[in-house]
Amino acid sequence: MQHNLDLPAQVMRSKKSGRFDFTWGVTMKTKHAIAEILKREGTEYLFCFPTTPIIDACSEAGIRPMVARQERVAGNMADGYSRMTNGRSIGVCSVQQGAGAENCFSGIAHAYTDSSPVLFITGQWNREMADLSPNFNAARVYRTATKWAERIPSGAMTETYMRRAYTLLRCGRPRPVLLELCADTADEMSPELNYEPSPGYRSAADPRNVEEAVTRLLSADRPVIWAGQGVLYAEASAELTQLAELIGAPVTTSLLGKSAFDERHPLSLGTASYTKTAMVATALDAADAIFSIGASLARDFTAAHISPGKQHVHCTVDPDDLNTYFPVDTGLVGDAKIVLQQMLEDLADRKVDRRETRARREAELAEQRGQWEARWKAKRASDETPINIYRLVADFAKTFDPTTTVVSHEAGATRDVLVPQYLATNPRSYIGWGHSTQLGFSLGCSMGAKLACPENLVVNFMGDCGIGMVGTDLETAVRLQIPIMTVISNNGTMSNYERLIPRSKEIYGVTELGGNYADMARSLGMHAERVEQPNGIIPALERAAEVTLNGCPALVEVITGVEPEISFNG
Repeated sequence: MQHNLDLPAQVMRSKKSGRFDFTWGVTMKTKHAIAEILKREGTEYLFCFPTTPIIDACSEAGIRPMVARQERVAGNMADGYSRMTNGRSIGVCSVQQGAGAENCFSGIAHAYTDSSPVLFITGQWNREMADLSPNFNAARVYRTATKWAERIPSGAMTETYMRRAYTLLRCGRPRPVLLELCADTADEMSPELNYEPSPGYRSAADPRNVEEAVTRLLSADRPVIWAGQGVLYAEASAELTQLAELIGAPVTTSLLGKSAFDERHPLSLGTASYTKTAMVATALDAADAIFSIGASLARDFTAAHISPGKQHVHCTVDPDDLNTYFPVDTGLVGDAKIVLQQMLEDLADRKVDRRETRARREAELAEQRGQWEARWKAKRASDETPINIYRLVADFAKTFDPTTTVVSHEAGATRDVLVPQYLATNPRSYIGWGHSTQLGFSLGCSMGAKLACPENLVVNFMGDCGIGMVGTDLETAVRLQIPIMTVISNNGTMSNYERLIPRSKEIYGVTELGGNYADMARSLGMHAERVEQPNGIIPALERAAEVTLNGCPALVEVITGVEPEISFNG
């Protein structure tokens, strides 16, 4: 039997599948050992741009290479895949040495800042040349943008390094891990594999701190729960809801945590982001105690303001978060789900009855919510042209079932309108992001998310800036048959930049943009429509959704006006 890969004779091709069967008790080249370990870890897709030492090996192992048009987008796809599965299935990205690793930096840095676990495997020249100038040393350069970045030193160490990588990906704060694979290492023989998938390890908080935290929350007059992305990774939304109902505390989420708490719930305030509801602003201002769970409380511009002088009960998997942005009165280090269960057990022992408190706060919020909704009613129903972006979001929201739809925003105006206006329901029905605000992220992220949950309608909203960054990767969705829907709000300008560079806009028109993105999408093989009248929004969205049901991606470009009224302060 002859085969054209340099595999040992013990590795035979399956007559049924045509693939190589890597079995226990067999030595193989390092690149094939890595592919086999990925397979055992449940990897279905390799998000990549050629060429890397492992692409062919992964193909032979039954792992499908998903080739993007640019390395950054491949990283974004792996990121979206990991987020959508809450890290249960890890997105894997692989690019070539030098230019590939250089181009992918922004994608991996984004995963790092937003705490998303991605396994990033880069190529490298032979070991004797890898550290010589001007060769790009990814393992060294990426150490500020990964949880761990190392070069696999030899074929004999492959299993050890892969096991270490997956352990770090699944434990503590989720962040990317980089492994650099030299060309000569990839062709070395690796010892017999004894690899078993690496589990995640989670811990409870100190019981004394749990008791103190519950006491603080029960003694506060107006506590607020701030839920972060850690609630999603821990799959703890049910426990979070139960706690909020038991103590009668309203809940807000961070931008990354949006969808951790059902925003239709009577105790929901909405998302505490750059833009927010009036309920968020009022509750945070009046709060005397804030219980943050699964959140870093990082203070960047996408996070709502928290004034000083409040008690802070802070639960996180990463002790580096404690006493970083706010002084902590009670700290809890542990997995969000386990800690919430500990708190619920403590409350059960105390036989707490806060039904009156809960009813009073729900009534207050219902009144505030009604007033806030009334404020936006006219814009949501506006018949003006160019189309009002609030009308676009409102029509979208009433067209699709939020429980079977996954939505993501883009940096800028789509985020600023969607986050307070669109109600996220079940966990991961919305992918919020923003510690890094790289324009164009939502396209790759949504493709990865769609592969992780093919049964859901996955929609990313973009502006003309975002699509300008990554537009050719619409062809990636077409070629790989990833049936996402992309909605573009095209207002011909960089929204809100005029506040920051008014003179440059006035003198040189630097914020003005142009383009027909529906035409561009059609040229790349995508179903696309351009909508210029408000009554055309819903029919176009429905047609696009029908196209995705048939396995093809679709784009709806909506010509919108510049909207000056944004809910910055509720």
